[in-house]
Amino acid sequence: MSSVPVSIAVLPFVNLSNDPEEEYFSDGVTEEIINVLSRVPGLQVAGRTSSFTFKGKSQDAQWVGGQLQVGHILEGSLQTSGSRLHITAKLLKTADGAQVWSEKYDRALEDIFDVQEEIAQAILGAVKIELLGEEPVIAFKRYTHHKEAYQLYLRARFYHNKFGGSDDYHKAIGYFREALAIDPSYAIAYSGIASCYLNMWFYRHLPAEKALPLMKEATEQALALDNAIAESYLALARMQMLYEWDFTAASASFQKALELNWNTADLHGQYALYLALTDRPAEAGQEAAQALALEPFSLINNFYAAYVYWISERFDLAVEQGRKLVALDPSFWGGHMLIGLNLITLKQYPAAQDALETALEINYNGITLSACGVLFGLSGETESAGDILTQMASLGKTSVVANYDLGIVNASIGKKEVAVNYFRAAIDKHEPPMLFFKYIIRDWLSGNLYDDRYESLINLRH
Repeated sequence: MSSVPVSIAVLPFVNLSNDPEEEYFSDGVTEEIINVLSRVPGLQVAGRTSSFTFKGKSQDAQWVGGQLQVGHILEGSLQTSGSRLHITAKLLKTADGAQVWSEKYDRALEDIFDVQEEIAQAILGAVKIELLGEEPVIAFKRYTHHKEAYQLYLRARFYHNKFGGSDDYHKAIGYFREALAIDPSYAIAYSGIASCYLNMWFYRHLPAEKALPLMKEATEQALALDNAIAESYLALARMQMLYEWDFTAASASFQKALELNWNTADLHGQYALYLALTDRPAEAGQEAAQALALEPFSLINNFYAAYVYWISERFDLAVEQGRKLVALDPSFWGGHMLIGLNLITLKQYPAAQDALETALEINYNGITLSACGVLFGLSGETESAGDILTQMASLGKTSVVANYDLGIVNASIGKKEVAVNYFRAAIDKHEPPMLFFKYIIRDWLSGNLYDDRYESLINLRH
């Protein structure tokens, strides 16, 4: 029995169907195979986001293996023709590109679940997973037996995984709900709905009073239907950590999720944030590293890894992480913002302004506006900071601008009374930035900007 985990990446299956709308289906089949393999103890599976970085690209298996740090690559193609489904798959060793195994499948579309199981079992046998014996048998969890519901779920995941903003999240929720209309017991679809609403609240796409009740309801329904799904406990843990601020309950939910599926990159990334917020920086760094080992090209996990570095006062590493994000996707505002925020702390104001203005141009909302306001306030450009406050007041008439966003800009120009009132309102509404408030005080609100009341606000969270 080998002590070294067997590692594999499942590259996106190529859609050979004439209808480009079938793209969601080939993506979904790939994702489901990844999910199936991720439940195997001793098998390290590259996450979906990183695998899908190579979608549509013809790359040498050895090069891809080096990028993803895996020993094997599974690639293939999928084509639907009427009621028939045609799949080809082959397994390659990344050390030399040699083909280990290949197979073709021609089945009725109704048998998609059986095809996925057969492919996964064949892969397990081909890579000879010592932990499971020569003929591994895996208990495959099927979340639904309804083909139509499953296809709608795949459509929903396609839009959810784009992280593209409010429109994409609403499309995802619509498809999740259509799937549930067909199969009301489809628990993991509720987990997806919960994730959509939490992200829309966190990134200022929906106000708390609209998003949070729906997030909570979906999480509770998912767990009531099936209490053995890691994604449901991850949704619960995020709600407990980011909104309820119940770190004891969040810890238990994270541990349950890890027991159910330790191979989920997003789970490790969010758990790293939890550990950082509970003053366990070394463990947080380990979890962030594990998340990035599973998903080296994930924007979200790279984003949260930078937060872990910032909390740990490793500002240079946080800037480096932001630059990695920009290299991965220059159109993602988060990388530019992380660079700018940490350069503010390092008092490199001109470079910070370049980064933050780019973030603002890409994503004009309360998050990026407040970052620019802090820059202007701390660098002594009070008039420009005031202009930012005017823009935020205008934006707040039609979009979400958090109390924290307004508070931190006022604090940066020394308007302490106004800032305290906004911060108190932010605590009343459990706005996520207040979880990081002691680090914000540490880095930005010292010297003449410091106020004893800021410290007292930290205790109000509990």
